[in-house]
Amino acid sequence: MSDPFFESRPEHMPLGKLVSWVGGAMQSYYRRSVARHGVTGTAIGVLGALAHAEGLSQRELAGRVGVTPATLTPVLDTLEQEGRIGRERDTSDRRIVRLWITDDGRTHLRTVFTEVAATFRAQMPQPPPEHEPIIREYLVAVLAAVSQDSGSGPGRHAAGDEPTGKGAER
Repeated sequence: MSDPFFESRPEHMPLGKLVSWVGGAMQSYYRRSVARHGVTGTAIGVLGALAHAEGLSQRELAGRVGVTPATLTPVLDTLEQEGRIGRERDTSDRRIVRLWITDDGRTHLRTVFTEVAATFRAQMPQPPPEHEPIIREYLVAVLAAVSQDSGSGPGRHAAGDEPTGKGAER
């Protein structure tokens, strides 16, 4: 008798393993989808996070995007050179640099997100409407369980959520 953990056929995998595999496959698919627009998933994550919470420090932003501050440096440099984000020193603590999304960054985020979302809708199978609440409840419970000690997940805004914020005022 074989151990179900080592099962490689998705229809026979333990559900937890299947959810993990699907998550990884979706992440890869997302990265390829945004790459077609000349950006990385991290760059879109940065724009999405700044659309929801402007004035974050690089450390705060890294926590929201789920990367290290050092990983963000080249991404922020590129986004700033492209005119999609701005940086300025914190007036009360000059060691901290605050970040915001520009109008161009907000427009780019909406464009990429709209096109990637359309691609996802066209490619991904849709569950029957009566199954959606059950699937959603389960996935939200999984997300809550794995997010409890990591500080990510339900409270974190996903890249491309409908942007709000004050970036247009700058």
